[in-house]
Amino acid sequence: MHHRFPGFGFALTASLGLLANACAGATPGLKLAQPEAATAPPPPTADGMDQPIAERAPESALVADSSSTAAPVATPLPAGPSGTSQQPSAAGAPGAPGVGVAPVREMLDIEANVTMQVPKVKHAVRALHDLAARVGGVVTNERVDSSSQYGAAELTLRVPSGATQGVFDELDKLGSVLDQNVTARDIGKEYFDANLRLSSLEATQHRYQEILTHATTVEEILRIETELARIRGDIEQVKGNLRWLSDRAARATLHLTLRERGPEIAQSVAAEPKFFPGLRLPALIDFGKHVNQTYVGGGFALRFSRAFSVDLDLLKRPSSQARGPDAVLASVGGEIYSDLLGGGQRRFLNPYLGWRVGYARFDADNQAMLGATLGLELYKTRWFGLDAEARNYLAFGGDRGGHYLLTPNLSARIAF
Repeated sequence: MHHRFPGFGFALTASLGLLANACAGATPGLKLAQPEAATAPPPPTADGMDQPIAERAPESALVADSSSTAAPVATPLPAGPSGTSQQPSAAGAPGAPGVGVAPVREMLDIEANVTMQVPKVKHAVRALHDLAARVGGVVTNERVDSSSQYGAAELTLRVPSGATQGVFDELDKLGSVLDQNVTARDIGKEYFDANLRLSSLEATQHRYQEILTHATTVEEILRIETELARIRGDIEQVKGNLRWLSDRAARATLHLTLRERGPEIAQSVAAEPKFFPGLRLPALIDFGKHVNQTYVGGGFALRFSRAFSVDLDLLKRPSSQARGPDAVLASVGGEIYSDLLGGGQRRFLNPYLGWRVGYARFDADNQAMLGATLGLELYKTRWFGLDAEARNYLAFGGDRGGHYLLTPNLSARIAF
């Protein structure tokens, strides 16, 4: 009677039983645990101590008992940010037999972003290369922008973590640090967990290799080889992660942005005139109580701004034979432009209104004046101006009593 060959599960169980009996008779110091898929180690317990490795390792792994004489040592760590070696202990957590890795006290992944302003970008880039070589670092990335008006560059430096502070001190000598952002991430737990996972995977690999020696069929061999290939891939991945973590802890990463300081251009302040002296050509029509009289003459004006000026006019009657002026007008006042009519921004024809107050002398009669100005700025530049205006005064307080004065005039001024 023919029987079908048992499946892989049955064959694997039988092989494990035979292997257990053989190992128990040959080597009393070893015992075989029940097979179970390899899992990643759990996180540390709440009291800060990591669980024993025997509790974390897969049950399919060979576990050494108290009679075991040697244990694999954890992968050594590179020099940390402080410059001292950080070698984990080979001993496990208290009370745990076999292989263990002590918690790493300090592994920092230091990364910084620094923006600087330097006198010359090319000189600064050369100095950064020399600085990296001097401290045992390397420039891993460099980009110099030559298209902008002023130079700019971006560099990435990998320097030993213990030399980070010294590098920052050197950067202060190259130029002005505009912005600096430094982060230090603790990767000790990641490194420790990766070591535990590596130990677990290597133990599982060894277990499958032992099982492979007892495989009797092609189907069993192919299935075990498939699992071994998967585990080898996981081991290489974990080893690569450990190398990456070791490098991040051993060397700090500095991202530098350099900007060239542009030439300082002196701001020339435009010269502003202090005042505007000028000449006047006034006329005067005196509307008295009994007779109207007309005067002509000249004058002098001193304007400090459109809002304040001082005028002095000397006038004579055309038919007068007397020596000296027949009328003297002295006044102060100011004018303002109309915002609705250009606000005085045009070069030609800017209208304005003003006020005046002053003193008038007619022959021997002294009077006070109070009046308003209606004017038109005919032309103006930064250095010259020409105005036509009509001033209307009310003169009062003298022997002649109150009377109205109209003084049309043409005035020219220059800036001083």
